[in-house]
Amino acid sequence: MHILYCTVLTTCTFRPSRFQTLTLLRASAALSCRNKASVEHLQVLANKAEGHCTTTSSFINLNHNRALSSFAQKSRGQTIMSRFNHKGFFVATFTPLKENGDINPDAVPQYVDHLVRNKITGVFVNGTAGEGLSMTVKERKAMAEAWVKNCEGKLKTIIHCGAVCIRDAKEMAEHAQSIGADAIAAVPSFYFPPKTVDALVEGVKEIAAAAPKLPFLYYHIPRMTHVDLDMSAFLQIGKEKIPTLSGMKYSGFDLAGALKCTANHGKEFEIMWGRDDVLLGALAVGLTSFIGSSYSFTAPLALRIVEAFEAGDLQKAKDAQSQLKRTMDATEKYGDQVSAFKAAACMHGLPLGPTRLPLRALDVKEAKAFEDGLKKLGYFDWIKEN
Repeated sequence: MHILYCTVLTTCTFRPSRFQTLTLLRASAALSCRNKASVEHLQVLANKAEGHCTTTSSFINLNHNRALSSFAQKSRGQTIMSRFNHKGFFVATFTPLKENGDINPDAVPQYVDHLVRNKITGVFVNGTAGEGLSMTVKERKAMAEAWVKNCEGKLKTIIHCGAVCIRDAKEMAEHAQSIGADAIAAVPSFYFPPKTVDALVEGVKEIAAAAPKLPFLYYHIPRMTHVDLDMSAFLQIGKEKIPTLSGMKYSGFDLAGALKCTANHGKEFEIMWGRDDVLLGALAVGLTSFIGSSYSFTAPLALRIVEAFEAGDLQKAKDAQSQLKRTMDATEKYGDQVSAFKAAACMHGLPLGPTRLPLRALDVKEAKAFEDGLKKLGYFDWIKEN
């Protein structure tokens, strides 16, 4: 517990007060109970975590100074490994659809402007929130083109290319490179899911190879793919076989698993945390890159969590995290999360349209009740607070 506590302190830039010290001790105790790593493993974490937490000013400034890092030499061997190390918030975007269900690329410019106003760093396109697996390859290419074109000079673009058919995934990866995307990502082919880490590496290696000039991020979301393997082991094996592997979007429920990845591989890979509802916990263990679908409408709360945490005001950070969590929980009575989150984003004037089958979009009555519920909760006041 004490080693992990020291790690949390070394990854932060502030001097903790007595209250903060007690809070971090409690957090480390909780994490220690859940994490089966050995003391030696936690010592590695303490040694490696230093330097992975940005100050608030750096965190915000990166939204205005986004230069994709150059390819860096691996610590051993002659293989060149790409690094995608943008700190800050990436939005897992919703795909704008017309009322008949057709894609609506014309809505992307307004969406981009909204994200820029909310100090977002980049976008994750055609993922879970974007219903990428419910779109054709042609549609996904069209949306990728719209996002890359409209984000130029404003936001970084990660194009998700994962598909059940690996050949489709490779086609989309090659296309993403040709249009100037900043990085690609992919879930594994999961109808016949890989049973071992080696099999997982072999599958995604093919996708990454189709875009050899782009950083590749593995998309770990076991609740959807049912592929739940050791991600630290994946990085260890993957770095020897996938030259462009630069990290992952970690959307598992286990913070301990992400902690293991950053402890063992934090200097080589970017671990981008994908669970908005426990953002503060991710900050506490030194993560500084985040991808989430709620940030289309909760970005002010997310930024407040980071600012308060970096300033050492853990109570304010906890309050903002509670507000973000309560906002997310308010969607539960309206069916699937993607449809409800998309409806919440539409409340900010974004013409995003419905979701596609098999998801069910909120009808007019449900959308009105949802908005009234958010008003009663205090959401619209929360996002305006300084």
